[in-house]
This record gives sequence, structure tokens and C-alpha cells, in this order.
Amino acid sequence: MEFAGMKLKITEGARKEIQEDVDMLTRSEKYFELKADRARLYFPVIEKTLKEQNVPDDFKFLSVQESALISDAVSSANAVGFWQFKDFTGREVGLRIDRNVDERLNIVSSTIGAAKYFKRHNFYFNNWIYTLLAHMTGRGGAAKYVDEKQFGATRMTIDRKTHWYVKRCLAHKIAFEEAMKRGHSQGMKLLVYERGGGKTLSKIADELKVSETELKQYNKWLKTSKIPDDKTYTVVVPVTGKLKSIDKINGGVEKHHVQKSEKSDAGGTAAPVVIPSLSAGLNTQKNIFIKINGLPTILAQPGDDVQSLSEKAALHPERLAKYNDITVGEAIQEGEVYYLRAKRNRGRTYYYTALPGETMWEISQKFGIKEKRLARMNRMMTIDPIKAGRVMWLRNRRPKDQPVEIRELSTAPVDETIPVKELIREEKKAEKLAEKKEQEIIEKAIQEEEVDEQESTPLEEDAVDEVKDEKVEAPEELPTFMEVGEPESDKEPTPVDEAPRKEKKTEDRNYFTHEVTKGETLYSLSKKYGVSVEDIKEWNDLYDVGLSLGQTLIIHGEGRAFEMKPKEVDFHVVEPGETLYGISKKYNIPIQDLLRINQKDNFALSVGERIRVKE
Repeated sequence: MEFAGMKLKITEGARKEIQEDVDMLTRSEKYFELKADRARLYFPVIEKTLKEQNVPDDFKFLSVQESALISDAVSSANAVGFWQFKDFTGREVGLRIDRNVDERLNIVSSTIGAAKYFKRHNFYFNNWIYTLLAHMTGRGGAAKYVDEKQFGATRMTIDRKTHWYVKRCLAHKIAFEEAMKRGHSQGMKLLVYERGGGKTLSKIADELKVSETELKQYNKWLKTSKIPDDKTYTVVVPVTGKLKSIDKINGGVEKHHVQKSEKSDAGGTAAPVVIPSLSAGLNTQKNIFIKINGLPTILAQPGDDVQSLSEKAALHPERLAKYNDITVGEAIQEGEVYYLRAKRNRGRTYYYTALPGETMWEISQKFGIKEKRLARMNRMMTIDPIKAGRVMWLRNRRPKDQPVEIRELSTAPVDETIPVKELIREEKKAEKLAEKKEQEIIEKAIQEEEVDEQESTPLEEDAVDEVKDEKVEAPEELPTFMEVGEPESDKEPTPVDEAPRKEKKTEDRNYFTHEVTKGETLYSLSKKYGVSVEDIKEWNDLYDVGLSLGQTLIIHGEGRAFEMKPKEVDFHVVEPGETLYGISKKYNIPIQDLLRINQKDNFALSVGERIRVKE
């Protein structure tokens, strides 16, 4: 049989086990038909979403196996929703889970989250069967059941040793595939409505002339009276037959309007709030004030120190230092936010997975939590080093009997807009291209000819009720702050010209030098210049040492960067060591806009995360 484009040979022993599962699923005609009818209703929505996310269609059968397509299904392990996500896993794939919204119960949002989870695993395995298994066991748990020789395979043998979870999913495909050819028993179908921000389900039901009771039944993800308007939430609308208001459903998403001031001077229509924008590359003398987690902050720019930041914010230096858990004489980090009010005792987000090299102070700045309180919640000292992958508790104190959790971090970014096979193929192509070019240079150098290489072209959570701080000192008068979420002007950003590189030519080689900047890695440089990591190591004798800030590297060849121009890019995939400030400079987009269009209320990033860099 086939699954997700892979041809599977089923041994006799495995066939008997799969057949037993098929018999069990179809034994009760009434129960089977109930699930099949539910699948006929939800599958069109799931199929469309999986297609948009470049995930094979066959994964829809896993949703039946996981939850029987019951939106609020809860497992014994406290996994919830259509795809049975635990809360921390759901948050990792971008789902909002709090007292107002639980997107695990939203068929569109949860399927997008599941697709991200599948693609992350498939980037490692390059095998959809192993990816299927990892949905249950995790990548680490799947390791004992997989064969590295099968990574990238398009054919596999399913035998009695194959994990039962995989065989059960194949049984679901066999049992339900034929039943999907029939229509829903009541002629019902689900439509998607994306303009519900700020509305109640009652208002939407009245607007679309549908049953309010049924609308609530299919949208249990909404826990409050109104749909939040911080981002687009999909409302599923059950309809039977034709819907008169179909044009209202198929329309676009309501756009964010420019925020108005409460009252105009003349008492008439309010005038738009004027928000200062950043000039090209953030080279500006304008001060950048942002509110993170409801706290006012100022963005540190090149050359800033505690004194200069204090002057910009009309704040005493000692207070600025105290609010940020630093000393008056301590160096200021460019691109970091510094708080102008006392940080909070708890965060709005519940958990955060620490990145390599992160300190307690850096995490406290990302989430606006006092450093000592953050350490106490995690039963640590402020000076304790944080192991990469450690799950940090941000809102509550980790219980004594709960062990420290260390998660496996991605080592390379996953561009979710490119199918995995294409991504790997292009990487191999770029490496071969670089090797071939290097060989040509050597041969021409031996012949004492001029080198003229050809140009190559390779290619936490949304706010819960705000936590009240303990007693805070009397505030000084501060400048007007930019709230995250306010729109910027529609002015198109000017592409940033790449800084000129120094080129050197010798009689036998053509190469140039690159000076390492903050956040750059061997991997990012290899992608930038279209050469392999091993080549960079060899050219610079880096086998036993890593990169250091300001280090000069030799890159052979013309080294034409393979980066796309900002105007051609909609998303940026976060690489190790990157910051939101660095991404804003790279794509020449104001950091306020980055926060707003990505619905972020802090500066936290994770490797492989997709950041929208264009409106």
C-alpha cells in the first residue's frame, strides 16, 4: 500500500495485525459510521490546510486515530484536541492556550500546528513513516525504532517489529478511505469564517443566519464571550445546503485600522496617532520606545550606555539600572530592551526553552521578569549557568517533586515554505557547486591563468489577565510609548545595500575576507556564501575552535551572497544566535512592526521559527 507517497510492503505477520485493527474499527457499524460522518465533515478543512502546509494528505487519518475528531477530547496524559497536543507542545508550534482561547480545539489552527510538528520531524528523518511515529513518541523516543539507513527512503517494509502506532494509522486509512467517497449523512459541510475579531458567536450566528447552538458546538476553542482581535481566529460555520450569506464568509480578513486618539482637539473625528518610524538599517537618532508585556522599554542603540538611556527616558540612572538588574557602570547591549518601570514578579508566558549561551538576565529581559524572581521560580541562583534546552518556568514556581526538563533543540533552521526534499536537494546542489568551483580555481591557478569564476545563484502566550506587581516606586513622567500592535506607516522600506566586502587576489587564488558579527555561525555563513561548513573550517583551520566576534575569515571564490532581497521575502526562518533586533536590521523593517505582524509581546525567538518580515 501507499502512505504519504511512500510505497510500503506489508509482511504477512504485519498484515494480520493491521487487519485486526481494521476489524476492530469496523466491528460496530453504528460507531464506525458516526466517526466516518465526522471525518466527512472535517476532512475537507484538514485536507486544504495540510496542502497549504506541504504535508501529505494521508496524515488526515491520524486525526481520526488521535481524537476520533472530537474537538475537546482529552487523553489520560492530558493531551487535548483534534491532534492531542499537550499544552507546552501546542505552545511550541504557535497555538494560543489560556483561559480565553485553546486553539488545540480549533480544527484549522491545530492542523497548522500539527503540520509544523510533522515538518520539523521530517526535516530530521526525511521519512514520513518515522515522522508519523514521532508524533506519538517525540523525536528522541522514535530513535530506538528507526533505522538511519531508511532516512530519505521512498520504500519501506512494514513487519511485526514496526511500531504498533504506525500500523494502527495504516489501519485507519484502510478502514475509512472508502467511506470518505460518500457524502455527509445530513448534507452538512463546514465553512471557514475569518472576520470574527471582537465579535461574539451569537453576533456571527445572527449575521450568517445559522444556529447559534451549532456554531458554539463547533467552536469550543473559544472560552470567553468575544473572539479576541489580536490576530485572525478561524470560526468554523456548520451549514446544510446553500447559505445565503456565503459572500460574507468567503471575504478576506478584516484589516487592522490605524489607531485613533480618544478625542481630537476640535471634539470631532479623532486624528490618527503619529508613530515615529525607523530609517534604513535602524541608523537613526530617534528614540525607540516599545511596551513589552505592558511595561515601557527603550531599545538600546549603538553607543548607548546607562547614562544616555536615562537621559532619553528622563529617568535617574540608578533607577534605570535597578529596574534592569544591572549596575550604573555596566555595559549596555545594542538591540536589547531596557525597562523604564520595575519588572514584574511573574511572566505572562508559562514556559520558555532556553537557547545555547542564554543567561538568567537575558531571559528576564525577554519576558519582563525580575531576575531574582525568575531564579527563584526555577529553584536556581542568578549566577547559575542555564543548560541549552532547559525549560524555564516563568509564571509559577517549579514544584520540588518535578524534575528539571531539558528539551532537544533544533540545530538548523527549517524553512517551512520549502518542501523538505527540495531543501535538501538545493543544499546538496550548492555544496557540489562550491566544490566544483574550488577545483576549477585550483586547476586554473596551476596553469597560471586568470581566475574568472562564473556567478552562481543558488538558490508564549498571548496575554492572560495581567499579573499585578508588588508595590512599585512612584513613576517619573515618561515619553509616549509605542504599544506593540499599533500599525506603522504604509511607506515601503528601502532595501539595504549589502556592505562592501574586501577582495584580495593572489596569483593562485581569488578570495575575500569576512569579519564575524554578533549572531553569525558557520552554518549561516555557509548558506550566505554558498559553500560548505567543512570548507570554511578547512580554509580557516577551525576544526578545534569556534567563531569569535570580530574574527576575520577567508572565503574562497567570488563569494556572491545567496541571500534574497528583502522585498522578495515574506518570511525569515530563525537561525541559531539570531535576535529580533538583528532581523529588523537585515530586512529594514521597524522592530515595532515585527512585533505587531508576528503577534509577539516579547523578544523571544526559537531556532526554526518563521518570522513574517513583510506586511
